[in-house]
Amino acid sequence: MALPFFKKGKDKPPAPASRQAPVSAPASESHPTETLLTMNMGASGIVVEETSGAPQSPVDEAAILYASGQSDMAERLLKDMLGTGDRRAWHMLFDLYCIQRNEKEFEQLALDYAMRFETSPPVWQKMGGNGNPGKPQQAEAASLELPSLLDRKATATLREGIAGTDKKAVVQIDFSRIEMVDETGADECAQILAAARKAKRKLRVSGVDRLIALLQDLTRAMHSRAVHWLLLLELYQTLGQQDNFEDMAVDYAVRFEVSPPSWSDVQAAEVVQAKPAEPVDDALRLTGEITPANDAALQQIGSYAATHQDVLVDLTQVTRVDYGSVSQFISVLMQCLGSGKAITLRGHNALIHELFRVMGIDQLAQLIPHHPD
Repeated sequence: MALPFFKKGKDKPPAPASRQAPVSAPASESHPTETLLTMNMGASGIVVEETSGAPQSPVDEAAILYASGQSDMAERLLKDMLGTGDRRAWHMLFDLYCIQRNEKEFEQLALDYAMRFETSPPVWQKMGGNGNPGKPQQAEAASLELPSLLDRKATATLREGIAGTDKKAVVQIDFSRIEMVDETGADECAQILAAARKAKRKLRVSGVDRLIALLQDLTRAMHSRAVHWLLLLELYQTLGQQDNFEDMAVDYAVRFEVSPPSWSDVQAAEVVQAKPAEPVDDALRLTGEITPANDAALQQIGSYAATHQDVLVDLTQVTRVDYGSVSQFISVLMQCLGSGKAITLRGHNALIHELFRVMGIDQLAQLIPHHPD
């Protein structure tokens, strides 16, 4: 197995590329060649050879540009690659927009992705970090997770959460944990959703199918309460499901002998997948950026490895691994391997994944990126 790593004392981050330089310039002109050592661990012993760390493809170059802090140039290069149909470039750009919190560009890219590949695009997911300081930030989204019992206390939290969020921001409501709905909770939740709809608030909901199924069971009961029907009608309205709304409105009128609510043409809430449960393992979870000036994360890996036979590092909340930190990263992983440790790096974004691949880290550790394809 050939394991590439840097020569100690000679690894330097690439000089910043000129902002005026064309993105299409050859990789050899954009980045100085980095000297690596290849350690071949064969039956005859360890053989060390020098190889070049220069990017071999536009994807490689984009990964190195981003790792070098040149996100604008990386973005332009990735946009130029979209026409090739290389999904790696698409996923790298998706993750770049998430890091920058540029939801508008993400949504346009998602539409283009769905049309080109005829499959569902990635779901918007805000990643940690400060984004791109050169671009205006999108309004922060509020994330509200309702408890297992939808009652007065739960709806009070929901009302306060919506009221305390910028009116231009998206309000994300997670219904996936709800197992019981009392009458007061149903009544107030319906009122809150109706008020948000009339105020033209942007809603993003998850786990709503679970709540709808629960309410459908309640409305089929012999002694069902009108408030459960009204909440279900409001959910259909919020989701833009007019056929379901109208069918149930007729049943509501027959059941309670009163006029049902009227349908309103408004922007439907966006439905997204519920946030997955946090893994139960004891993985080392790193956050932010890993840079030469902030190398505490790499020290944490060494400390973690000292007490774990299997080194499992979660990079979900890491936005960037600086090019200048790669040599130290590799050195830490080599020390783990030398101690007989198995290494897994998981959850990292597509930009980091391609950097790991071009620098040979995929030969040192099992990589489980955020985008497995």
